Amino acid sequence: MASSSECKCVEFAVVDKEDIFFQVEHDDLESDDFQKETRKCFQKMIQIKNNRFLVVDEDVLKFKERNKEQCKADDCRFNIQQYKNNDIAKANGIAVILSVTSPCKQTYMVCCKNGDQEGVSAKPLEQPLPDYIGCSKHEAVFFMEVIPGTSQYRFQSSLRTSSYLSFEAGPDAELIKLVLRQVPKDVVDENSKMRLLTC
Repeated sequence: MASSSECKCVEFAVVDKEDIFFQVEHDDLESDDFQKETRKCFQKMIQIKNNRFLVVDEDVLKFKERNKEQCKADDCRFNIQQYKNNDIAKANGIAVILSVTSPCKQTYMVCCKNGDQEGVSAKPLEQPLPDYIGCSKHEAVFFMEVIPGTSQYRFQSSLRTSSYLSFEAGPDAELIKLVLRQVPKDVVDENSKMRLLTC
């Protein structure tokens, strides 16, 4: 947790053998958490090369070719909700959660495990996005950062800090999937570059 140079008093209380609660006597300590920025939510389309846009297709995240008219569909209009990041070891970029609202349901993007592989999927959103996330790592929080010298962005996972949203071709040449890819520090992977376009 972050603290100033002053000594702070923290009181601990053991309720039973497994539960420990603490109360901070001074409220100028900041916790490692995320807080929703209520007036900072915007809607964008996420585009990669060859006029392909990120879409949610039956809970699968993939890139499809779209013309101007097709881009009006709900499945490629992502709500990007910003969060205030109180982590003392802050990553570059803005903490965000990405979601899509369609006439039938709302889904949001999360990190996941598929066997031994790290991945990303669209998960049904059964309640509103949280106002507060009481930890510094979360399956749905990504750090959106602009790539220096460009108008492109990349998204780093808060849960897996060396991994970024990327795209890769599937077995079918027409299928380009959204994946979570580990990228060495200070390297910008070409497959992690994305544009945010106004809907």
